[in-house]
Amino acid sequence: MSQLLDVAHPAAATPDLPGVLAAELAPLVNQIDEGLYPADAMRRLGEAGVFSHHLARSGGQDLAGAITAMAEVAAVCMSTAFCTWCQDACGWYLENTDNTALRDRLQPGIATGALLGGTGLSNPIKALAGMERFALRATRVSGGFSVTGVLPWVSNLSDGHWLGTVFEDADNPAHRMMAMVQCGQPGVEIRQNVKFSTLEGTGTYSVRFRRAFIADEMMLAEPLGDMVARIRPGFVLLQTGMGLGVIRASIDAMVQADQTHAATNRFLPRRPDYFEAELASQQDAILTLAATPRDGSPDYVRLVLEARLRVGELTLQATEAAMLHTGARAFIVGAPVQRRLREGYFVAMITPSSRHLTQELSRVAAN
Repeated sequence: MSQLLDVAHPAAATPDLPGVLAAELAPLVNQIDEGLYPADAMRRLGEAGVFSHHLARSGGQDLAGAITAMAEVAAVCMSTAFCTWCQDACGWYLENTDNTALRDRLQPGIATGALLGGTGLSNPIKALAGMERFALRATRVSGGFSVTGVLPWVSNLSDGHWLGTVFEDADNPAHRMMAMVQCGQPGVEIRQNVKFSTLEGTGTYSVRFRRAFIADEMMLAEPLGDMVARIRPGFVLLQTGMGLGVIRASIDAMVQADQTHAATNRFLPRRPDYFEAELASQQDAILTLAATPRDGSPDYVRLVLEARLRVGELTLQATEAAMLHTGARAFIVGAPVQRRLREGYFVAMITPSSRHLTQELSRVAAN
Protein backbone atom coordinates (compact mmCIF):
# COMPACT_ATOMS: atom_id res chain seq x y z
CA MET A 1 0.00 0.00 0.00
CA SER A 2 1.25 3.48 -0.86
CA GLN A 3 1.86 5.97 1.91
CA LEU A 4 -1.44 7.56 2.82
CA LEU A 5 -0.59 10.79 4.59
CA ASP A 6 2.16 13.35 4.21
CA VAL A 7 4.77 12.65 6.90
CA ALA A 8 5.15 16.39 7.41
CA HIS A 9 1.87 16.38 9.30
CA PRO A 10 2.22 15.70 13.04
CA ALA A 11 -0.66 13.23 13.16
CA ALA A 12 -0.01 10.65 15.85
CA ALA A 13 1.17 7.29 14.60
CA THR A 14 -0.58 4.03 15.42
CA PRO A 15 2.41 1.67 15.34
CA ASP A 16 0.47 -1.58 15.81
CA LEU A 17 -2.12 -0.76 13.15
CA PRO A 18 -0.46 -2.28 10.03
CA GLY A 19 -0.12 -5.63 11.75
CA VAL A 20 -3.73 -5.61 12.96
CA LEU A 21 -4.99 -4.69 9.50
CA ALA A 22 -2.97 -7.42 7.81
CA ALA A 23 -3.72 -10.18 10.31
CA GLU A 24 -7.18 -9.35 11.67
CA LEU A 25 -9.00 -7.39 8.97
CA ALA A 26 -7.70 -8.04 5.44
CA PRO A 27 -8.59 -11.77 5.47
CA LEU A 28 -12.21 -10.93 6.35
CA VAL A 29 -12.94 -8.16 3.84
CA ASN A 30 -15.16 -10.20 1.50
CA GLN A 31 -17.02 -11.76 4.41
CA ILE A 32 -17.59 -8.32 5.91
CA ASP A 33 -18.92 -7.10 2.57
CA GLU A 34 -21.39 -10.00 2.64
CA GLY A 35 -22.58 -9.33 6.18
CA LEU A 36 -20.01 -10.33 8.81
CA TYR A 37 -19.73 -7.73 11.58
CA PRO A 38 -16.00 -7.67 12.54
CA ALA A 39 -16.41 -7.47 16.32
CA ASP A 40 -13.05 -9.06 17.14
CA ALA A 41 -11.21 -6.87 14.62
CA MET A 42 -12.90 -3.77 16.09
CA ARG A 43 -11.68 -4.69 19.55
CA ARG A 44 -8.17 -5.26 18.23
CA LEU A 45 -8.27 -1.85 16.54
CA GLY A 46 -9.24 -0.37 19.88
CA GLU A 47 -6.36 -2.12 21.60
CA ALA A 48 -4.04 -0.71 18.91
CA GLY A 49 -5.15 2.83 19.82
CA VAL A 50 -7.26 3.62 16.76
CA PHE A 51 -10.25 4.93 18.76
CA SER A 52 -8.37 7.10 21.25
CA HIS A 53 -6.37 9.70 19.30
CA HIS A 54 -9.03 12.43 19.54
CA LEU A 55 -9.79 11.92 23.24
CA ALA A 56 -7.94 14.12 25.72
CA ARG A 57 -7.43 11.46 28.39
CA SER A 58 -6.22 8.87 25.89
CA GLY A 59 -4.53 10.44 22.88
CA GLY A 60 -4.19 14.16 23.49
CA GLN A 61 -7.14 15.34 21.40
CA ASP A 62 -5.31 14.63 18.14
CA LEU A 63 -8.20 14.66 15.66
CA ALA A 64 -5.71 14.46 12.79
CA GLY A 65 -4.37 11.23 14.26
CA ALA A 66 -7.90 9.80 14.42
CA ILE A 67 -8.53 10.72 10.77
CA THR A 68 -5.18 9.23 9.74
CA ALA A 69 -5.87 5.94 11.52
CA MET A 70 -9.38 5.73 10.08
CA ALA A 71 -8.04 6.32 6.58
CA GLU A 72 -5.60 3.43 7.01
CA VAL A 73 -8.50 1.18 8.02
CA ALA A 74 -10.60 2.40 5.06
CA ALA A 75 -7.82 1.61 2.60
CA VAL A 76 -8.34 -2.04 3.61
CA CYS A 77 -12.09 -2.09 4.39
CA MET A 78 -14.36 0.94 4.28
CA SER A 79 -17.17 -0.86 6.12
CA THR A 80 -14.87 -1.33 9.10
CA ALA A 81 -13.72 2.27 8.76
CA PHE A 82 -17.36 3.31 8.98
CA CYS A 83 -17.67 1.31 12.20
CA THR A 84 -14.49 3.07 13.33
CA TRP A 85 -16.09 6.44 12.64
CA CYS A 86 -19.18 5.39 14.63
CA GLN A 87 -16.92 4.41 17.53
CA ASP A 88 -14.94 7.64 17.26
CA ALA A 89 -18.12 9.72 17.16
CA CYS A 90 -19.39 7.96 20.27
CA GLY A 91 -16.18 8.87 22.07
CA TRP A 92 -16.42 12.44 20.72
CA TYR A 93 -19.88 12.88 22.26
CA LEU A 94 -18.47 11.88 25.63
CA GLU A 95 -15.47 14.15 25.07
CA ASN A 96 -17.78 17.15 24.72
CA THR A 97 -20.30 16.50 27.46
CA ASP A 98 -20.39 18.44 30.72
CA ASN A 99 -21.52 15.23 32.46
CA THR A 100 -18.09 14.21 33.71
CA ALA A 101 -19.42 11.21 35.65
CA LEU A 102 -20.89 9.75 32.45
CA ARG A 103 -17.65 10.45 30.56
CA ASP A 104 -15.59 8.79 33.27
CA ARG A 105 -17.87 5.75 33.22
CA LEU A 106 -18.00 5.06 29.47
CA GLN A 107 -15.20 6.81 27.61
CA PRO A 108 -12.29 4.60 28.75
CA GLY A 109 -14.03 1.52 27.37
CA ILE A 110 -15.00 3.28 24.14
CA ALA A 111 -11.39 4.44 23.68
CA THR A 112 -9.96 0.93 23.96
CA GLY A 113 -12.70 -1.03 22.20
CA ALA A 114 -13.73 -2.80 25.40
CA LEU A 115 -17.08 -1.10 24.82
CA LEU A 116 -18.42 -0.65 21.30
CA GLY A 117 -20.89 1.99 20.21
CA GLY A 118 -22.64 3.85 17.45
CA THR A 119 -23.97 7.26 16.65
CA GLY A 120 -27.72 7.81 16.56
CA LEU A 121 -27.53 11.36 15.23
CA SER A 122 -28.57 10.87 11.60
CA ASN A 123 -32.22 11.65 12.29
CA PRO A 124 -31.55 14.43 14.86
CA ILE A 125 -29.11 16.25 12.56
CA LYS A 126 -31.61 16.11 9.70
CA ALA A 127 -34.41 17.17 12.04
CA LEU A 128 -32.42 20.15 13.29
CA ALA A 129 -31.86 21.11 9.63
CA GLY A 130 -35.61 20.89 8.93
CA MET A 131 -35.25 17.83 6.68
CA GLU A 132 -37.08 15.35 8.94
CA ARG A 133 -39.10 15.20 12.15
CA PHE A 134 -37.50 13.97 15.36
CA ALA A 135 -38.00 10.21 15.53
CA LEU A 136 -37.81 9.94 19.33
CA ARG A 137 -40.23 11.58 21.77
CA ALA A 138 -39.53 11.83 25.48
CA THR A 139 -41.78 12.38 28.49
CA ARG A 140 -40.38 13.50 31.84
CA VAL A 141 -40.76 10.89 34.60
CA SER A 142 -39.19 10.59 38.02
CA GLY A 143 -35.40 10.42 37.66
CA GLY A 144 -35.27 10.71 33.88
CA PHE A 145 -37.31 10.38 30.70
CA SER A 146 -39.55 7.78 29.10
CA VAL A 147 -38.68 7.57 25.40
CA THR A 148 -40.67 6.11 22.50
CA GLY A 149 -39.97 5.95 18.76
CA VAL A 150 -37.75 4.29 16.17
CA LEU A 151 -34.35 5.30 14.80
CA PRO A 152 -34.34 3.71 11.32
CA TRP A 153 -30.66 2.80 10.85
CA VAL A 154 -27.86 3.04 13.39
CA SER A 155 -24.53 1.28 12.82
CA ASN A 156 -21.80 -0.43 14.86
CA LEU A 157 -24.47 -1.95 17.09
CA SER A 158 -25.23 -5.23 18.81
CA ASP A 159 -26.85 -6.01 22.12
CA GLY A 160 -24.80 -4.36 24.84
CA HIS A 161 -23.39 -1.68 22.53
CA TRP A 162 -23.97 2.01 23.19
CA LEU A 163 -25.27 4.91 21.11
CA GLY A 164 -25.73 8.62 21.59
CA THR A 165 -28.93 10.20 20.34
CA VAL A 166 -31.33 13.12 20.78
CA PHE A 167 -34.92 13.08 22.04
CA GLU A 168 -37.62 15.72 21.65
CA ASP A 169 -39.86 16.49 24.62
CA ALA A 170 -43.38 15.34 23.74
CA ASP A 171 -44.87 18.13 25.86
CA ASN A 172 -42.49 20.88 24.72
CA PRO A 173 -40.93 20.35 21.24
CA ALA A 174 -38.48 23.20 21.84
CA HIS A 175 -36.94 21.15 24.66
CA ARG A 176 -34.49 18.50 23.43
CA MET A 177 -31.94 16.39 25.23
CA MET A 178 -29.04 14.13 24.21
CA ALA A 179 -28.22 10.91 26.02
CA MET A 180 -26.25 7.67 25.91
CA VAL A 181 -28.38 4.55 25.52
CA GLN A 182 -27.43 0.87 25.74
CA CYS A 183 -28.88 -1.58 23.24
CA GLY A 184 -30.82 -4.30 25.00
CA GLN A 185 -31.65 -2.28 28.09
CA PRO A 186 -35.35 -2.48 29.02
CA GLY A 187 -37.43 -0.87 26.28
CA VAL A 188 -34.58 -0.62 23.74
CA GLU A 189 -34.59 -3.26 21.01
CA ILE A 190 -32.51 -3.54 17.83
CA ARG A 191 -33.85 -5.13 14.65
CA GLN A 192 -32.24 -5.92 11.30
CA ASN A 193 -35.16 -5.55 8.92
CA VAL A 194 -33.50 -4.82 5.55
CA LYS A 195 -30.56 -6.12 3.53
CA PHE A 196 -28.06 -3.55 2.25
CA SER A 197 -25.70 -3.68 -0.69
CA THR A 198 -22.85 -1.97 1.19
CA LEU A 199 -23.85 -1.75 4.85
CA GLU A 200 -24.18 -5.44 5.58
CA GLY A 201 -21.04 -5.84 7.71
CA THR A 202 -21.49 -2.69 9.77
CA GLY A 203 -23.87 -3.86 12.49
CA THR A 204 -26.65 -1.63 11.14
CA TYR A 205 -30.05 -1.94 12.82
CA SER A 206 -33.21 -0.03 13.48
CA VAL A 207 -33.47 0.87 17.17
CA ARG A 208 -36.94 0.71 18.71
CA PHE A 209 -37.70 2.56 21.95
CA ARG A 210 -40.82 1.44 23.81
CA ARG A 211 -41.27 3.63 26.88
CA ALA A 212 -37.56 3.14 27.56
CA PHE A 213 -36.39 4.76 30.78
CA ILE A 214 -33.35 6.97 30.19
CA ALA A 215 -32.01 8.15 33.54
CA ASP A 216 -30.82 11.70 34.17
CA GLU A 217 -27.30 10.42 34.78
CA MET A 218 -27.17 9.17 31.18
CA MET A 219 -27.71 12.65 29.75
CA LEU A 220 -24.95 14.09 27.57
CA ALA A 221 -26.78 17.42 27.41
CA GLU A 222 -30.11 18.39 28.99
CA PRO A 223 -31.28 20.72 27.63
CA LEU A 224 -29.52 20.11 24.32
CA GLY A 225 -28.26 23.69 24.07
CA ASP A 226 -25.21 24.05 21.83
CA MET A 227 -24.12 20.40 22.14
CA VAL A 228 -24.67 19.55 18.45
CA ALA A 229 -22.88 22.73 17.37
CA ARG A 230 -19.95 21.80 19.62
CA ILE A 231 -19.56 18.27 18.33
CA ARG A 232 -20.42 18.87 14.69
CA PRO A 233 -17.06 20.03 13.23
CA GLY A 234 -15.23 17.06 14.73
CA PHE A 235 -18.09 14.71 13.81
CA VAL A 236 -17.93 15.82 10.16
CA LEU A 237 -14.13 15.99 9.89
CA LEU A 238 -13.76 12.47 11.27
CA GLN A 239 -15.87 11.20 8.36
CA THR A 240 -13.25 12.35 5.87
CA GLY A 241 -10.95 9.52 6.99
CA MET A 242 -13.26 7.06 5.26
CA GLY A 243 -13.05 8.87 1.93
CA LEU A 244 -9.30 9.45 2.11
CA GLY A 245 -8.69 5.75 2.60
CA VAL A 246 -10.96 4.69 -0.27
CA ILE A 247 -9.28 7.24 -2.58
CA ARG A 248 -5.87 5.84 -1.60
CA ALA A 249 -7.01 2.28 -2.34
CA SER A 250 -8.51 3.38 -5.66
CA ILE A 251 -5.24 5.01 -6.73
CA ASP A 252 -3.40 1.82 -5.85
CA ALA A 253 -5.88 -0.16 -7.96
CA MET A 254 -5.26 2.14 -10.94
CA VAL A 255 -1.51 1.72 -10.60
CA GLN A 256 -1.93 -2.04 -10.42
CA ALA A 257 -4.15 -2.05 -13.52
CA ASP A 258 -1.47 -0.09 -15.39
CA GLN A 259 0.93 -3.00 -14.97
CA THR A 260 -0.95 -4.78 -17.77
CA HIS A 261 -3.11 -2.11 -19.41
CA ALA A 262 -1.09 1.13 -19.30
CA ALA A 263 -1.09 1.42 -23.09
CA THR A 264 -4.86 1.92 -23.17
CA ASN A 265 -5.39 3.37 -19.69
CA ARG A 266 -3.23 6.38 -20.56
CA PHE A 267 -6.11 7.71 -22.67
CA LEU A 268 -8.51 7.86 -19.73
CA PRO A 269 -9.39 11.42 -18.63
CA ARG A 270 -8.34 11.04 -14.98
CA ARG A 271 -5.18 9.15 -14.17
CA PRO A 272 -3.43 8.24 -10.88
CA ASP A 273 -1.29 11.39 -10.87
CA TYR A 274 -4.44 13.54 -10.92
CA PHE A 275 -5.82 11.76 -7.87
CA GLU A 276 -2.46 11.80 -6.08
CA ALA A 277 -2.39 15.60 -6.37
CA GLU A 278 -6.03 15.97 -5.30
CA LEU A 279 -5.57 13.59 -2.38
CA ALA A 280 -2.52 15.49 -1.15
CA SER A 281 -4.41 18.78 -1.39
CA GLN A 282 -7.43 17.48 0.50
CA GLN A 283 -5.31 15.82 3.19
CA ASP A 284 -3.48 19.08 3.80
CA ALA A 285 -6.73 21.05 4.11
CA ILE A 286 -8.41 18.46 6.35
CA LEU A 287 -5.52 17.97 8.75
CA THR A 288 -5.15 21.74 9.09
CA LEU A 289 -8.85 22.04 9.98
CA ALA A 290 -8.52 19.11 12.38
CA ALA A 291 -6.14 21.14 14.54
CA THR A 292 -9.01 23.37 15.78
CA PRO A 293 -12.21 21.26 15.95
CA ARG A 294 -13.81 23.57 18.51
CA ASP A 295 -13.60 26.65 16.31
CA GLY A 296 -17.28 27.42 15.86
CA SER A 297 -16.85 30.48 13.65
CA PRO A 298 -18.99 30.61 10.48
CA ASP A 299 -15.93 30.64 8.21
CA TYR A 300 -14.47 27.57 9.91
CA VAL A 301 -17.74 25.65 9.74
CA ARG A 302 -18.03 26.51 6.04
CA LEU A 303 -14.52 25.19 5.37
CA VAL A 304 -15.33 21.97 7.24
CA LEU A 305 -18.48 21.41 5.20
CA GLU A 306 -16.64 22.19 1.96
CA ALA A 307 -13.85 19.75 2.82
CA ARG A 308 -16.34 16.99 3.62
CA LEU A 309 -18.24 17.62 0.38
CA ARG A 310 -15.06 17.62 -1.70
CA VAL A 311 -13.87 14.34 -0.18
CA GLY A 312 -17.19 12.72 -1.08
CA GLU A 313 -16.96 14.00 -4.64
CA LEU A 314 -13.35 12.93 -5.03
CA THR A 315 -14.15 9.48 -3.64
CA LEU A 316 -16.84 9.00 -6.29
CA GLN A 317 -14.44 10.10 -9.03
CA ALA A 318 -11.61 7.87 -7.79
CA THR A 319 -13.71 4.73 -7.44
CA GLU A 320 -15.19 5.23 -10.91
CA ALA A 321 -11.71 5.76 -12.35
CA ALA A 322 -10.48 2.57 -10.66
CA MET A 323 -13.32 0.64 -12.30
CA LEU A 324 -12.46 2.09 -15.73
CA HIS A 325 -8.76 1.38 -15.30
CA THR A 326 -9.48 -2.22 -14.29
CA GLY A 327 -11.93 -2.97 -17.10
CA ALA A 328 -13.97 -6.16 -17.33
CA ARG A 329 -12.08 -7.75 -14.43
CA ALA A 330 -13.82 -5.25 -12.16
CA PHE A 331 -17.07 -7.19 -12.58
CA ILE A 332 -15.75 -10.49 -11.25
CA VAL A 333 -17.55 -11.40 -8.03
CA GLY A 334 -15.37 -10.30 -5.12
CA ALA A 335 -13.30 -7.86 -7.19
CA PRO A 336 -12.00 -5.16 -4.81
CA VAL A 337 -12.73 -2.26 -7.18
CA GLN A 338 -16.37 -3.31 -7.45
CA ARG A 339 -16.64 -3.09 -3.67
CA ARG A 340 -14.83 0.26 -3.74
CA LEU A 341 -17.43 1.69 -6.12
CA ARG A 342 -20.22 0.87 -3.69
CA GLU A 343 -18.15 2.21 -0.82
CA GLY A 344 -17.62 5.46 -2.72
CA TYR A 345 -21.35 6.04 -3.01
CA PHE A 346 -21.71 5.24 0.67
CA VAL A 347 -19.14 7.90 1.61
CA ALA A 348 -21.16 10.45 -0.36
CA MET A 349 -24.45 9.43 1.29
CA ILE A 350 -23.50 9.18 4.99
CA THR A 351 -25.18 11.91 7.04
CA PRO A 352 -24.43 14.67 6.29
CA SER A 353 -24.77 13.49 2.68
CA SER A 354 -23.65 15.42 -0.38
CA ARG A 355 -27.14 16.85 -0.88
CA HIS A 356 -27.36 17.78 2.82
CA LEU A 357 -23.93 19.45 2.68
CA THR A 358 -24.91 21.35 -0.44
CA GLN A 359 -28.06 22.57 1.32
CA GLU A 360 -26.10 23.66 4.38
CA LEU A 361 -23.50 25.49 2.27
CA SER A 362 -26.31 27.26 0.44
CA ARG A 363 -27.65 28.49 3.77
CA VAL A 364 -24.19 29.64 4.82
CA ALA A 365 -23.81 31.57 1.55
CA ALA A 366 -27.22 33.19 2.01
CA ASN A 367 -26.16 34.52 5.40
